[in-house]
Amino acid sequence: MQNQGSIGPATVAELLQTMQQDRATGTLLLENGSRQCSLHFLFGHLFHATGEGEEGEGAVMAALGWNSGAYTFNPRAKLPPEETINSSTDDLLRQWERQDGKSPGVDDLEAAVPEPVAAAAASGWPEQSEDVEMADIEPFAAPPPPTPYTPPARHQPPSAPAPARAAAPAAAPAATAPPRRGPVPSTPTPAVRPPAGATRAQLSVMVPMPSGPTLHAGLKASFLNFPMLLKTLSQDGFSGYVSVTGETDRQRRGDILFKDGEVLQSQQRGEGNYRRGKQAIQELVAHVGRGQGLIDAVELPSELVAAVAPLIVATTVFINLPARIVDFQSLIEFIADQRVSGGILVSHGEQVAVALLGEGTPSGSYSTQAPELAEGPQVAAAACAEREARIDVVASPPQPAAAIDLAEIG
Repeated sequence: MQNQGSIGPATVAELLQTMQQDRATGTLLLENGSRQCSLHFLFGHLFHATGEGEEGEGAVMAALGWNSGAYTFNPRAKLPPEETINSSTDDLLRQWERQDGKSPGVDDLEAAVPEPVAAAAASGWPEQSEDVEMADIEPFAAPPPPTPYTPPARHQPPSAPAPARAAAPAAAPAATAPPRRGPVPSTPTPAVRPPAGATRAQLSVMVPMPSGPTLHAGLKASFLNFPMLLKTLSQDGFSGYVSVTGETDRQRRGDILFKDGEVLQSQQRGEGNYRRGKQAIQELVAHVGRGQGLIDAVELPSELVAAVAPLIVATTVFINLPARIVDFQSLIEFIADQRVSGGILVSHGEQVAVALLGEGTPSGSYSTQAPELAEGPQVAAAACAEREARIDVVASPPQPAAAIDLAEIG
């Protein structure tokens, strides 16, 4: 479906503002007699323009002065790999106003949006489907690092000391050996506990993501310039996550978590492997680069991202407890006494419920089936009703992990 209309005074500026406000993705073609200008958008960000032998900001400045002609918006157009515009839409419009005193200023533009574009925005842009070549994509340019976030001090469960190696007893006749009396000593807890998601029992369990406002859903990897998407979200100070799900294999999935434009953590599962951090992002970029997968971008409060991201690299306190023999309320009371920060994961097959913990207090819960965040641990407690459910309690690292630099992702 294509959207088209006529160009009048200030129409081009209005169109640029509309694309930005609606976070539209696609190509806007402007025509003025024999002249043409193509403007390429990703999530409302104008990143490339060509027209009349010019490209970048020069082409945009020329088109902004057009007072007649026609426009056509194609949300299914291929997005080019080039990036020739680094300025925001507002900066471009202010620059145009300074260059052309006769042109209406940005603040004077009427709020009315061209009718075809407004109708398209109201009904939602159609799903994009065509292929895009991922070769020769420009490398990431790292954005300036924002002020680092330091959460409250987190509790780290104590580790039991390793047992001393006992000397082998001298051989003695079985008849003269005294019988052993008293209970058999138990094996102490190992000093280093396995990370969550790293054991054979947890290999297929990923930390689920809570729900939030969706920027875009179901974008096809064959259409999307994925590195450009990640760069744009980082520059926009995005908080939330980008998920990539296999089109044919729904068990193949990955998530990249952003907090105020920084990439805090990532996880990816596929072909029997569970990856985290940079390795997970590299696998997701390669997977999308092969034109595979569906992509969603979901907004979350930055505080929620900061609570969920550490679960991916948390340390296991209790692992694989059968839910049917655990008193969940007593477990909550014990965690409160220990002031554990992290989470309780209740898994049953592919279904996982999470109760978030802050200094021993459950702050909220959600699950794969009920992703909307609820107060308290009730969603995780309800998941324990499944007879085969298993419970893992994990503690967040005492210090937050350093943000992942997208410029280092190959």
